[in-house]
Amino acid sequence: MQVIVAKYSGFCPGVMQAEDTILSIKDKTKDKIYVYGYLIHNQTYIDYLSSLGIATIEELEAVEPGSRLVIRTHGIDRTLEEKLKERYHLLDLTCHKVKKIQKIIHSFAQKGYFIVITGKREHPEVKGLVSYAERCTVIEKEAHVSQLIQQLEKEGKESKLSILIISQTTGDRSLFESTIQAFQKASSVHGWTVEVHDSICSITALREREALKNLEKVDVTFVVGDRISSNATKLYNTLRSHSSQVYFISTLEDLKGLNLDFSQWNTVQVVSSSSTPAFVEKSIVSYLEAL
Repeated sequence: MQVIVAKYSGFCPGVMQAEDTILSIKDKTKDKIYVYGYLIHNQTYIDYLSSLGIATIEELEAVEPGSRLVIRTHGIDRTLEEKLKERYHLLDLTCHKVKKIQKIIHSFAQKGYFIVITGKREHPEVKGLVSYAERCTVIEKEAHVSQLIQQLEKEGKESKLSILIISQTTGDRSLFESTIQAFQKASSVHGWTVEVHDSICSITALREREALKNLEKVDVTFVVGDRISSNATKLYNTLRSHSSQVYFISTLEDLKGLNLDFSQWNTVQVVSSSSTPAFVEKSIVSYLEAL
C-alpha cells in the first residue's frame, strides 16, 4: 500500500526543542526530573518519558524542594511560576511562541488594554495567558463575541476602551477572524481602539493545508494524535468535514482495532498532530506500507 505522510506532520519546532532539551539534561544527570503537568498532550509520549525516569506530576507536594522541575510547553500561571523559581531548580520549556504571547499580553495589559483571547478556557496554555492580563475574557464560541460586546457597551466604556485580540496558538482561525471583525465593527460605532496579534501557530495551519490537498490523492486518511490534544482534535475535525474517509487514531493498536478492510484502498494518508511523537507515526506508516 502506498502511504503519503503529509508535509509538516508531527512535532512542531517548539515541541522538538523541548524534547531535545529535556533528553539532553536527562543524559547528563542522575537526578530525578519532574514535569509539572503533561509536557505535551499525548499519553503515549508521557508514558515514554516515564520509562526514561522523567516523571509527570500534577501535585507539587510530591516533589521535594530543590528538585529539577520542568514547566511544560503550554506554560503556566505567572504567579505560580515565580513561586516555583524560589522552591525548585526550574527548567522552563514553554514553547517560544507561547512565551512571546505571554509577553505581548503583559505589555498591553500594562497599557490598560482589555485582553480578548480566543481559545479554550480550560486549556493549560490559555490559563497561563490569562494570568498575564489585568482584565481579560476568553472567547470559546462565536456566540460569546456578541455577548461580550453587549456587556462592554452596557458598562459605558465606549469612549476609552482599548482592546487587544489574540488567540491560543492552536486556536480556531475562523473564530479568531470573526471575533476581530465583530470588534472592528463595534469600534467604528463606539470609537474603541482595537489591536490584533495573530498568534495562531503557522505550522498547524500549514499541516492542515497540506493534508487537505492530499485528500484528493488518497483513498483514506488517518489522523494520529491524542484526544486530549486540541490541535489533534482540530486537525481531525477539519479533515473530516471534507471527507468521510478520515479516522482518528492514537497508536498502532488503535489502527488495528478499527478492523478495517484495507483491501479496498490503494493509497493512504497519515498526518500527525504537533504533539504526536515520531516513533508512533513511524510504527503506523511501517504497518500500512507492509499491507
